[in-house]
Amino acid sequence: MRRFLAALLPLLMAACASTRDWSKEPLPISVSAANYSGATSQEIFLKVNGAISTQPVAPSIPVPDKPLFYGFVPGEVYDSNVPLEAVYRELATGLAHKGYFNVVYEVQAGYMPKRVDYLLRVHCGVRRWAIPTVRSEHVTWGNSGLVSNDRDPHSANALIYGVGDSAFGAGQNPDPRAGTDPMYSINVATYLQGIYKTRDNAATNEYSVRNLSDYGVSRDYCLVVVEAFKFDDLVRLKRGAPCAWATFIAVPIHPGQEFSQMLASMVRTGTPYFGTTTDGIQEYDLPAGKVLVGEPVEVPGPQAAH
Repeated sequence: MRRFLAALLPLLMAACASTRDWSKEPLPISVSAANYSGATSQEIFLKVNGAISTQPVAPSIPVPDKPLFYGFVPGEVYDSNVPLEAVYRELATGLAHKGYFNVVYEVQAGYMPKRVDYLLRVHCGVRRWAIPTVRSEHVTWGNSGLVSNDRDPHSANALIYGVGDSAFGAGQNPDPRAGTDPMYSINVATYLQGIYKTRDNAATNEYSVRNLSDYGVSRDYCLVVVEAFKFDDLVRLKRGAPCAWATFIAVPIHPGQEFSQMLASMVRTGTPYFGTTTDGIQEYDLPAGKVLVGEPVEVPGPQAAH
């Protein structure tokens, strides 16, 4: 039992607390992206969880061969000092560089697009998080959160991170990207109380806590996450419609800073990655001078469908 406790306590300390002084660290803008079309969940997982790239060369933005029209819908919206419509406007400027045009803004300008190609679901605001990467499994319209609704303890993520039913209850394995939260701590405490009933029980279940430190400490992030769904898929498949691509843009925030200070640089930095798959997290200094796609511009005239 003593050896078990000696092995367990460092894991719990790493998982549930942090002594790092975040205020002395730089504020990198990180971008993680996945294009789910034509790739398996395993391929996406290996790609987006590769080594972090610092100050990489952003992908070039090709000239689109035809405009694509979309509408925004809210996902999970967290507290911030920026209204959701302001986030939409900022994103619309970046998306226009990629050939995506918002149907609402087009109609307001007096033009009538002939179709809607995508709905873009937007999660944004300030929340605690640990690993700013997109979800690697194939996301659907009905599985709508930043953290997957699929809590199957036998899923790929659960097997990779080595946590099963015994630690968190059936179907309750946590998402390591999100890090610790109050329910996570409650589940861990409940589990530990249970395994200490007998020495044999504790020894048998030691494997279940060996990777608690993988669920690392979380901190406050400014987040903007865009998930693109083809409109035709939504009409046909409804909740089962697959996500075509997703981009996760994040900045760790220090006390006293505001989401409004980060938003413009975040969106401009993430724009080249819309619709792509990143090889690991792409990390840039704030402000991200060399990866900006330019000053925000109004796109004049109607964007007629070809």
